[in-house]
Amino acid sequence: MRPDKKPIPIPLTRRLQFLQTQILPLLVLGMTGIVTVMLWKDAVSPAMLTGEVTALKSSVNSPVAAEIVRIHSQRLMMVKAGDIIAELRATDPRQSLDLLQNELNLLRAEANHGDAKRREIMDFERLQLDWLVEKVNLSAAVAAAKRAAMNFEMTQGVTTSPTGAGRYQQEARLAKEAADNEAAERQILVDTLGNRIEELRLSIKPVPEGRDEPWKKALRALEARIQAISRSQELIQLRAPMNGMVTEIMRQAGENVVAGEALFSLTAVQPEHITGYLRQPFPLEPAVGQEVEVSTKGRHRLKGKASVIRVGVHFAPILNPALHPSLTPEVGLPIEVSLPPNLKLRPGELVSLVIRPNPDKKPAL
Repeated sequence: MRPDKKPIPIPLTRRLQFLQTQILPLLVLGMTGIVTVMLWKDAVSPAMLTGEVTALKSSVNSPVAAEIVRIHSQRLMMVKAGDIIAELRATDPRQSLDLLQNELNLLRAEANHGDAKRREIMDFERLQLDWLVEKVNLSAAVAAAKRAAMNFEMTQGVTTSPTGAGRYQQEARLAKEAADNEAAERQILVDTLGNRIEELRLSIKPVPEGRDEPWKKALRALEARIQAISRSQELIQLRAPMNGMVTEIMRQAGENVVAGEALFSLTAVQPEHITGYLRQPFPLEPAVGQEVEVSTKGRHRLKGKASVIRVGVHFAPILNPALHPSLTPEVGLPIEVSLPPNLKLRPGELVSLVIRPNPDKKPAL
C-alpha cells in the first residue's frame, strides 16, 4: 500500500455483520452458561430428599357408643386445651344393664345363703339397678314423646281433604297424648324409686371390715359399674386435648358413632420438626448432628441451616403421597430435622433437604 493511499473504508453494515456472526454468538453462549449454572444451583438442582414440616396432631374419639347431640367447633377453628368441642349421649346401655342384672342375680343367690344384712344390701343394689333401668326407659319415653309432638305439629299444615286431614290430626294427637302420659308415668316411677333409694341408703349400715371380703369386693365393683352407666345417661362432654386448630370433623350432630370412633382431628399451630425419608441407595450415611440445608418450595426459595436430630433404625412406608409421586408403594429410612430459626414454616409444608457430610468423617469405601 502506498503512503498516499488511504485504507479502504469498511461499511457499517459489514462491521455489524461481523459482530453478529463472530462476537454475539460467543457472548450469548457465555451468558447462557452462566444463567444455566445459576438456575441449576438455585432452582433446578434436585434435593437429596423432600421433607414435611411436622406438628403435633391429636384425634378426639368417642369413649362410648353414642349419639352426637351438639358440636361446638368448626373446621379451621382455634381451640384451647379443655375447651368443649362436642356433646354426646350414650345411645343404648340396655346390653350393659342386662349383664349387670345377670351378675346381680348371681350375687343375690349367694346372698340368700348368708345373713339378713347381706340380703338387705343386695336388695338395695337390686333397687338401684331397677331405678337405672327405669331411667333408661324414661329417656326412651321422652324421646318418643318429642317425636310424637313433632308429628302432631306437622299434621297442622296438612292441606288435603277435610276428612283425611282430620283423621291424620286425630291419630297424631292421640299418639302425642299417649306418649306424654307414658313419659309422665315413668317420671313418677323414677322419682319414687329415687326417693326410696335415698331412704334405704341412710338406713343400711355398712358390713363390718374384714367380713365377707370377696363378696364385698364384687359388690363394690358392681356399684362402680352401675354408677358409670348412670353417668352415661348424662351428656358426655368431649374436650380438646391440646391447643391447636380443628383440621377435620368426621361426624355431624345427630349421627350415631361407635366406641373409639374418631370424631375430630386437631393440629398444633407451631411445628415441631421436619420429617423426611432417605431412599436406597443412600448418598451418605445419616447421623445425628449432621448439618442440613433446608430450602422452601415457594416462589422465592428461602434457605436456612438445620441439623439432624433423630435417625430411624428401620425402614418405614412413606405414607404421604407428596413425598413419593410414584404409584408404587415406597419405603425409606425416616429422619427428623430441626427447624431453621430464620424460616417461618407451616405444618404440612414441603421443603427440600440437602444433608451435608461431616468434614471430619471419611466416607466409607
